[in-house]
Amino acid sequence: MLELGVLTATPHLPIYQELLAAGPELGVVVHLWDATKMAAQVPGGVTLEGKPLAVQQVPVFLPRVGNWRPESTLALITALERLGCTPFNRPEAIRVGRDHLRTVEALSLAGIPHPPTVVGSDPEVLARAAQTLGFPVVVKSRRSRQGVGVIRCGSLPELEAVLDALWRVGEEVVVQRFCPPGGESFRALVLQGSVLGVTRHRAPQGEFRTNAARGGVVEACPADGHLRNLAVAAAAALGLAFCGVDLWPDGDTLLVGEVNPTPGWKHFARATGISVARLVLEAMAAQTRLRGER
Repeated sequence: MLELGVLTATPHLPIYQELLAAGPELGVVVHLWDATKMAAQVPGGVTLEGKPLAVQQVPVFLPRVGNWRPESTLALITALERLGCTPFNRPEAIRVGRDHLRTVEALSLAGIPHPPTVVGSDPEVLARAAQTLGFPVVVKSRRSRQGVGVIRCGSLPELEAVLDALWRVGEEVVVQRFCPPGGESFRALVLQGSVLGVTRHRAPQGEFRTNAARGGVVEACPADGHLRNLAVAAAAALGLAFCGVDLWPDGDTLLVGEVNPTPGWKHFARATGISVARLVLEAMAAQTRLRGER
């Protein structure tokens, strides 16, 4: 029976139970590895709860890197890769996707439309440079997720105050032009170059962030070819086999706002009825079989 791995620091989340349950239906054994109980040895192997982790029979694993110690988890992924266990998303691609600055740089190199972005270290210098974007602007922690660390600023004094406060606590940020009208976004789940489906996210009244975690309404929606092509191109620009691509209306066009290398799918699956866990395992199994044929 084929064996596949899943690496996460939050194994208690329901999506992991979905992956475990989908395994037997596909003739797959799914190993759920808790990153908080693992350590990587350089050089050497990987331990789980203090014991060497045997991965010889696990050719492919799905890495899930959240906000908990992302660089430490990426080190585990790299160590597992050295042992011959191939990550479904490669470590460097995940690192780019988890950093909003690196993401817009990758999108820019690929010619994919994204919000104009400014970065700098000194708060006053950054604020003066960012005002060329026009107000309002959005200040975003480079590793923000689910709308946490995202602040809308409507004037230069407000922007200077926010940047100064974040600078004093050592937060790395980017400043982006606010995309009007705000309050709406689309998420496409991309799996190996194909869009599984698209959801529309609407922010609650008085809020511009559309994240479901902040009360946003999520519903399935049809996706035209332009949206699908943008999502697939964004995933390819970062080198991600599986990701969530957030697209923002900007007047009468669309911009790629974020590319999430570790997308959740609870709200997506509820809205669309798509069994994401099953499709991801099928793709991992197909990749494993393809490797075996070479």
